[in-house]
Amino acid sequence: MNNEIYKPKKYFAIALDPIHIGTGGYRIGRVDNTIVREPATGIPKIPGTTIEGNCRNYAFLDAKSDGRLEGNLACAKGKKVKGDDGKDIQPCGECEICITFGYTKDDKSMQAMASFSDARILFFPVATMIGPVWVTCPMVLKDAGIRESNNDSEKEIPEPVGNKFIIPNGCKIQPPEEKLNFGWLLLEKDNKDINPETWNLKGIPKDILNRIVIVPDDLFPQIINSNLEVRTSVSIDPLTGTAEEGALFTYEAIPRGTVFWFEVIYQNPKYFGIDKIKTKDNEKDANINEIINTVKSGLKYFEFLGVGGMSSRGFGRLKVLNLETSNNNIENGEEDGKSEE
Repeated sequence: MNNEIYKPKKYFAIALDPIHIGTGGYRIGRVDNTIVREPATGIPKIPGTTIEGNCRNYAFLDAKSDGRLEGNLACAKGKKVKGDDGKDIQPCGECEICITFGYTKDDKSMQAMASFSDARILFFPVATMIGPVWVTCPMVLKDAGIRESNNDSEKEIPEPVGNKFIIPNGCKIQPPEEKLNFGWLLLEKDNKDINPETWNLKGIPKDILNRIVIVPDDLFPQIINSNLEVRTSVSIDPLTGTAEEGALFTYEAIPRGTVFWFEVIYQNPKYFGIDKIKTKDNEKDANINEIINTVKSGLKYFEFLGVGGMSSRGFGRLKVLNLETSNNNIENGEEDGKSEE
């Protein structure tokens, strides 16, 4: 691995809380505070900038608490900052944070050795007459690189005929009369034969994999946007302890239990003239393994410190399911980290 130019890795994550990545805008007829969506499909997502920014911050805190770094705040931001004495502090450009996530100094800049994609929805939880199911569609599965394997050949997941849905083989759901509602939408079952055991989804809990439903591509965005979590809040007047007049607002969020996927492309620092990574007391060789470990040191905090806004209101925790740094066993009997491609 140390001689590879780059290394892509796919990660799966599950929302432990509702996720709100706000746009700062308003959509007529919906809510006051909306969330980020894909422009073409309208499907909500977590931008790669959000994942990268939080990962950098948490990796910096991990390195600082572990004694690997002195604690230069400019390294945490990747750019010049003002110190307590009012003087400029610049990133060192030599530590694991600067090299992994990039930096800008007055005399030099360096791109990141880790590039983050957006986190896109893979399985979306929806309430039905037989309990929760996790909805997906062929377009999403294809984008995530999920194919069916059969006799050393691969094929794409087929789309249901008409406005119907498919239950993959092995899933433990039995809709009455071959019909199932997805919120307000009632669909009929399409009896196509699909085997999810070849999808390489190690890390995702078995309880979710047993309740997967595939819907047509054009219905998937409608089902998601009709089943987002919407909350109403109000500002409290500190003098009276009651609601302030005109301070009522609504906001939407991706619900708890949603499964995402995203990729990180790791680049080899040796091909950018970087041979060593500076630590607090010494230095170590710069290679792809060190870049991967730095990113993982940040991703492991997502399930505790979260991403996005309104974290003080119970939002934001996101658990990355297939980190090699985890000591927990996955519910399907595989250990974390063995799902790497």
